[in-house]
Amino acid sequence: MVKNKRTKSGVGERWTYFYLNEKLHKTISVNRSDNLLVAWDYKEGKRVAYVLSDAYRHRQRAYTTTQVAHMLDRHYDTIIRHIDAGSIPYPQHAYSLNGKRRIIRYLFSENDIRQIHDFLKTVHIGRPRHDEKITNSNMISNAELEALLRNSTVLYTKTGDGEFVPVWKQPEW
Repeated sequence: MVKNKRTKSGVGERWTYFYLNEKLHKTISVNRSDNLLVAWDYKEGKRVAYVLSDAYRHRQRAYTTTQVAHMLDRHYDTIIRHIDAGSIPYPQHAYSLNGKRRIIRYLFSENDIRQIHDFLKTVHIGRPRHDEKITNSNMISNAELEALLRNSTVLYTKTGDGEFVPVWKQPEW
């Protein structure tokens, strides 16, 4: 007989990697009764402890290169190519904690993603045009990006010619 995993009600998703104070962290342990979060600070290279409620309130999610590429509707290799060319700054990276410090993956903060989005809005897709204008019609808008980062919804309205356009919607509390 296969046992189903039990889920606790009211418990949010665990973030293994997160940004706090513009520094990449990895969760080591969480003690809810003591309101304590112990994490590894990759920039400082040491264990740090935070008040759990404050850390949850101020943390930002860390995104992998694949997640960023999917969000911005670009290929993984495109993001890597722009990083290697120096157009996009190198993100912070997670490394192994066994003493060898082998790089495991690059992780982007929400601010990094906004910078990449601003850069990609200026990059032309395809062969150069004779009039030197930029064509990147499938780039998401700033509102759509913020909705993706905040896990909120974007309201679209249909215009008279049948095209869907994102519009601003006041969040409901």
